[in-house]
Amino acid sequence: MRHTRSAQLLKAMTAVGGSFVVCGLVAAFMSSSALGMRLALVEDPVVLASPLETVPMSQTGDAVPAPLRANSVPNVVLVIIDALRSDHVSANGYARPTTPHLDSLIADQGVTFLDAVSSAPWTFPANAALMTGRQPSHLGATGEHLADTLPIEVETLAEYLHEAGYYTAGFVSNGFVRGGLGFSRGFDHFDDSLHQRPTSNKATATEVTSLVTGWLQTTWAPTVSGSQPLFLFVYYVDPHSWYTPPPPYDTVYDSTYTGTLTADVYGDGQDVVSGKIVPTERDIQHLIALYDGAITYWDVYFDVLMARLQAMGLLSNTLVVVTADHGQMFGEHSKWIHANSLYEEVIRVPLLMRYTGVISAGLSVSMPVQSMDLMPTILDYAGIPIPPGLHAISLRPLAQGQAVSTTRSIYSEMEGFGSVAHFLQWIAPQDDLRSIQRGDSKLIHDLADLNKDELYTLRPATMYETDNLLPAESALAKDMREELWGWFGIRRVNLPSLMK
Repeated sequence: MRHTRSAQLLKAMTAVGGSFVVCGLVAAFMSSSALGMRLALVEDPVVLASPLETVPMSQTGDAVPAPLRANSVPNVVLVIIDALRSDHVSANGYARPTTPHLDSLIADQGVTFLDAVSSAPWTFPANAALMTGRQPSHLGATGEHLADTLPIEVETLAEYLHEAGYYTAGFVSNGFVRGGLGFSRGFDHFDDSLHQRPTSNKATATEVTSLVTGWLQTTWAPTVSGSQPLFLFVYYVDPHSWYTPPPPYDTVYDSTYTGTLTADVYGDGQDVVSGKIVPTERDIQHLIALYDGAITYWDVYFDVLMARLQAMGLLSNTLVVVTADHGQMFGEHSKWIHANSLYEEVIRVPLLMRYTGVISAGLSVSMPVQSMDLMPTILDYAGIPIPPGLHAISLRPLAQGQAVSTTRSIYSEMEGFGSVAHFLQWIAPQDDLRSIQRGDSKLIHDLADLNKDELYTLRPATMYETDNLLPAESALAKDMREELWGWFGIRRVNLPSLMK
């Protein structure tokens, strides 16, 4: 297995009488870096009573898949985790074993896209792109106006699948993906009841998973199972602020913190963004530990979800896709939370796929892709013609290990709500931002002021943006900027001397 730390944690997570036994993990701070921490396994287990009468997938293993026919139609399971940052997933190389079940059940048995980029750094536009395969600004779904919804004339992934004969079921726990914004279109069953909570009491992975597995058992199994392929969409919010994982996940990576910046004090981060609270390095370590604990807590219930699907025979011919809408920031570039910039911390997301017998196990793809590529990819695997006019492409060739010689540019966007009356005004940038990634080069463009543009090399020098190369690479910046303008349909006249 590639993920040795994850394998160690999986061995520590055993089931006893239907309860989870999770080894207590204590953070050992071996360096002063906020991210330079290691974990030590402690022998004394903490027993967690499971509210779901399901043996975790990690205890059952994977059943032998049914033979795949050339014309077989797969079930599709799409799992989105809100605010799950790519480099905090252990399948992507994170030092902490945050996602042992995701690693073993998806990454080790399928494909991991190491450079997947979201179209936007916050929930509504990012998910709008995911569900339509189109750039948010082209959709008119940027969230600039509270009345923004998915345009009725643009078909969604669920609508295409429904029309092709799939039974479509969605369970969401974030209000920006609710039915009233158009995300329920195409679903035979759509449950967004769990989003109606204050942020400080958001729906937990336990509740979301219980809702889904209960529906599968009481509704899907007795009434639909066997008559139609299933498209199951499940949306979790655990890594999103507030960072409030339940015990023992609130201390699993940091049991020694005695400071004052608790999850309740930090909240949504507004006092930190405003400067009212200035976190110390130790405070940031603690916030990151809470965030990572929330990820690991979600991962346990992802295992439970997969076990129920397995027990119901829904994994023998199923495409499972896991991704996030955006990432999260912890002081990098002096930024916090998300919806604030187009840096890698908020637009680089995990993207993993498993389709036993079709996608090769343990495959990693380093070519940059877009998370909205999932829409045509899923249609491709379902045997549904990919509609024209998409800004996304099918990842099926890459997922199946085929060599792809051509590369393309990758785009992201963030509207500038910082100077208008908008609910994101407290955190959003002042100006509209657009970014383009071409190979290893990335340009972040400020539509109002070219002098604020930034040019970086992402790989192999750094994964994240550190050194602004624009002063020395003005010709490259000019070329990338003009390509970006063409993609977004931006007309510029009377350009300043910077463009000459």
